[in-house]
Amino acid sequence: MDFLKRIFESMKDFVVNRWNAILVFVLVLIFGIVAVKVITNIFKGAMNRSKLKGAAGDFLTSIVRVLLLIIYLIALLSLLGIPTTSIVAMFTAFSLAISLALQNTFSNVAAGITIIMNKPFEEGDFVDIGGTVGTVETITISSTKLTTGDNRLVVIPNGTVSGSTVINYSTKGTRRLDLTVSAAYGTDVELVKSTVLDVIAKHEEIFKTPAPMVRLSEHGASSIDFVVRVWLEGKDYWPVNFDLKEEIYRAFNEKGIEIPFPQMDVHVVK
Repeated sequence: MDFLKRIFESMKDFVVNRWNAILVFVLVLIFGIVAVKVITNIFKGAMNRSKLKGAAGDFLTSIVRVLLLIIYLIALLSLLGIPTTSIVAMFTAFSLAISLALQNTFSNVAAGITIIMNKPFEEGDFVDIGGTVGTVETITISSTKLTTGDNRLVVIPNGTVSGSTVINYSTKGTRRLDLTVSAAYGTDVELVKSTVLDVIAKHEEIFKTPAPMVRLSEHGASSIDFVVRVWLEGKDYWPVNFDLKEEIYRAFNEKGIEIPFPQMDVHVVK
């Protein structure tokens, strides 16, 4: 009983002698918690109104919250008279070690923020990223996920995306389809052009303007080569691509246009 009484008296003396310090501590404690929450909410609202809305904004908000809590904790310890120099030094060393260990992750995160802000592509776009072609499924803070034509999921780190050439086939909505068709030497050029144009005219998906183009482009080693250029909607690119190749082949057979193969003339000198 005397022991509890002594503890009570000690606590009483401590409160009486340091009531002002205790009051300041309680006020700072309450104010700090409220301040951290208010600043975090303001920052989160700003992120939601910016291009970083979503995963990137939530990630940055979490970082800000952690930093504010660390500053708040150091301030409280300093208010209690606890030396904070060693704590700050330890935290700095710890942060440096973490940053070195996760430098690739931080690089991907920084690249992800850049991608989200600049928006070279969006979810649902058909893109070519460094030779990987597919539809963008999701863009996260650290990686970009593509679904390829054969239904494979490809995860590309955002650092790689940022350092690669990105071709977005969905931005403009329309695409130009380029084909090369070949005919044997001696074939009537106008016959080839009219045959290909007749095939093109059967496709409603191909635009009339800009007008389709069929022109002799090269005198090859074994053939004369024609370039075929038509404009269409991006969604029709691959169906029309395959259809034209098949139909031009059939039309050449019907018109008697010879499709060449590599040849070599050998002259024997006696």
